[in-house]
Formats: sequence, C-alpha cells, structure tokens
Amino acid sequence: MTERLTEVEARKASVQDLGAVTDVMRSLAAMRLQQALGTLAGTRAYAEVIAGALAQAATLLEDAPTQWPVNGHGHSALVLFAPEHGFVGAFAERLVEMALTAPPGCALWVVGQRGAALLEERGRSPAWCTAMATNTDAVTATARRIADALYRAAADGRLGRVELLYGRTNAGAPPELVRRPLLPLGLPRDGARTVPPLINMPPRELIARLVDEYVFALLADAAMESFAAENAARLTTMMTARHNIEATLDELTATARHLRQEQVTNELIELVSGAEAMG
Repeated sequence: MTERLTEVEARKASVQDLGAVTDVMRSLAAMRLQQALGTLAGTRAYAEVIAGALAQAATLLEDAPTQWPVNGHGHSALVLFAPEHGFVGAFAERLVEMALTAPPGCALWVVGQRGAALLEERGRSPAWCTAMATNTDAVTATARRIADALYRAAADGRLGRVELLYGRTNAGAPPELVRRPLLPLGLPRDGARTVPPLINMPPRELIARLVDEYVFALLADAAMESFAAENAARLTTMMTARHNIEATLDELTATARHLRQEQVTNELIELVSGAEAMG
C-alpha cells in the first residue's frame, strides 16, 4: 500500500512538471501568434502597395509583359511552408499530405525542417529545403532565401509554374490550408490611369525591380501567414494538453487521497487488533 502511494505521488509530481513545461510553451505560442497577427496587416499592405506601383509602371510600356517570367516553360514546383518544430498536432501532417497530392514531376520545395522530415518519412525527398522562421524578425530573411533560389532556378530555365502551400489562421483559430499560384506572376495593370507616373529610371528596369519586390512581398506574406498558423496550431495543442494534464492530476489526486485513507484505516485496524490481543 505504501509503495503504491509513493508511486502515485511520484507520478503526480512528474505530471505537474510536465504541466509547467506545457504552460511555458503555451505562453510562447500565444505571444508569437499575437506578434505575427499584428505584423500580417503590414505585410499585406506592403504587397498591395507594390502591386499598385507595378500596375502604374506597366502603363509606361505599350509592350509590357503580362506575366513573369515571360518564357517560363520549365518544371513545376510547389513551395511548402511547414513548421520548423513539432508540438503542432496534426497541422504538419495535413500540410505534407496535401503536398504529396502534387504530381510526381512537380518538385517539392520545403520551408521548415519538420515538413522536410515528414516528407522523407513518406519516401519523397524535397528538391530544395531551408529553415522556417522561428520569430517574426526572421521572416524577411526566410523570404529572401526563397526568392533568391527561385530567381536562380527561373534564370536557368528550370522552373515554370510555381505554387505556394501554407497554413492560414483567422484571429488565432485552428489553421486552414491555402494553395495559391506564384509563378508565372500575372502583372497587374492600372487601366483606369491616364496620367503616367513620374519616374527616375528606365521603365523596363523599374518594372523588373518592382516584379522582384512583388515576388518577395508575396513570399513574405506567405511566410508570415505560415508562422502565425504554426503558432496557432501549437497554442491549440498546448491548450488540449493542459486540459488532459488537469484531468490526469485530478485523477491522481483522488487516487492518492483514497490510498491515504486506506493506509490510515489499516493502521487503525492494526492498533485496535494489537490492543485487543494485549487485553
């Protein structure tokens, strides 16, 4: 009886320690989620501003291209934004399962080590991989790495159609999966504008630079959306884990209380029995 009570109390202490770790992870996920949601409005506005500038610049050339790259006839690719770490429930698995629906000839580009590992487990190695941002300040660098790799592949004629796959959360709700095209990039046009904008560089060079900036803006927006979705999924997972821990602690507390009562009862019976024997 004493040994069993000791085991229950030791397990209770272990579960309490696990609860403390869960609380820390839940707090970090909530903090990072709020930071990402607060930054998303800026990334979206940035992409809209660049799209507007590109639409105005396109009016400067009568033969301005309608898409970029102009001759993109290479292989298709899917850029998967996946979590960098675990404890996100089934979120990473859902992303990988959707990525695996891509045809065999489609190259899988993976952002996030967790997603790359899951693809390896399923027998489909990524064609390209990089780490996912683990804080909002690192999203810009992550988007730059992806953009540089895409530019190199497109310049070599190895890329034609490119799609993005990532998670999106609405105000911290469980994330949904989003799949959107990236390349060929349809260049926006401002057909209603009659007065050409003032510029200080050749129109073609301006359009080329704006195209680069627009691709980067779309990648940064997808990376920030993915970062927010990852932390929303982790927050949901930690809240579920906390609920299960509290239920387990209640069960262990009741078991320990019952065992103590039994132990006290047995000791009283032994005392009474000993007194009667002596009498």
